[in-house]
Amino acid sequence: MQTIINPYYKFKPYQAFQNKHGVENKKNTLNIRPLIGAAAGVAAATLITSKMFHKPLFKKPENLKTTTFQDVTEMLTMAGLANIGGVIGGSIGKNKNSIKKKIHEAGFQIMNTSIPMLMVTAVIKTCESVKKLNKAPIKIIGSFAAMTSGAVIATLITNKGKPKQEKRRYTIKDSLANFDDIIATIKIGFKRITDIVPVDKILPFIYIYNGFRAGNKE
Repeated sequence: MQTIINPYYKFKPYQAFQNKHGVENKKNTLNIRPLIGAAAGVAAATLITSKMFHKPLFKKPENLKTTTFQDVTEMLTMAGLANIGGVIGGSIGKNKNSIKKKIHEAGFQIMNTSIPMLMVTAVIKTCESVKKLNKAPIKIIGSFAAMTSGAVIATLITNKGKPKQEKRRYTIKDSLANFDDIIATIKIGFKRITDIVPVDKILPFIYIYNGFRAGNKE
């Protein structure tokens, strides 16, 4: 008797295309809500700091001089509101556990922005106040050391008191996000470069990215 072979025997059943939670596998799509939230946060920060420091919102005067305090305040405000906006946008329709993870990620992103930046500022101002240290190579080396140690400190503070499974690891993406500290170094310590490189136009996109990462955390 001839055995009939099913030509479709290699095909997997529908359930094979589901993950272990019973949810269909879908292509990764961009989550627009945290992106919009982060962008709104950056826009709000720009509006607030422009009013605070009486700075033109759209047109920058050629001879506009800013203090280190003003530069740092603007950057930290933008970083903070970008992450808050990202979390708010990304939390729509999410459960408490998911929102908690987003808040945790936002805390890390803010720490990872603010602590290295403040340490870089301290190093640059110290170099400028000591004649022997007020040299570009020393500023660059000191700023790099401050950025690196600041990122480590930010990670340790974020993970303090948290169980092992909830601790945040520093990744390659985080080092890319620390590009804002390089821009901050240029903005604070190398004013002449800012006349050539439009750092003010680059920073908002970096903070939007950070805020998006916080709001998109699952």
